[in-house]
Amino acid sequence: MKRGFTLLELLVVITIIGLLASVGLASYTRAQARARDAKRQSDLSSLRNSLEIYYSENNSYVDTGGSWQSPETALAGLVPDYAKVLPTDPGGEGLDYKYRSVTNQGYCLEAKLETAESPTTTCTVSLDTNYNYGVGNP
Repeated sequence: MKRGFTLLELLVVITIIGLLASVGLASYTRAQARARDAKRQSDLSSLRNSLEIYYSENNSYVDTGGSWQSPETALAGLVPDYAKVLPTDPGGEGLDYKYRSVTNQGYCLEAKLETAESPTTTCTVSLDTNYNYGVGNP
């Protein structure tokens, strides 16, 4: 009496494992993108808090002359007094964060979320090309 599995049984099991792995990988990839987006939103919230503290002490926001700039360039003066470090985009399909002053009495921070269906912003200025998430004051 022979023991073991036939070739057909092994192929069926391998096919089932492959299908389960591909579904799991797709779910894992989407979960990673959502986690990176949550990190982006948290980073911009942290920068917003630092900017509000800066404003309370200086009665103006960091000025960029109305142009979009990277936080590393525009907001370097916030470290270490108002922020320990300046956050950077966690990678994936995102773009670097950007900052723009609005007449020294307002600002906008922007990021590109990977899973956003449509742009979401509280900024009073238009977001830069390819960006779909913005927080600002006013």
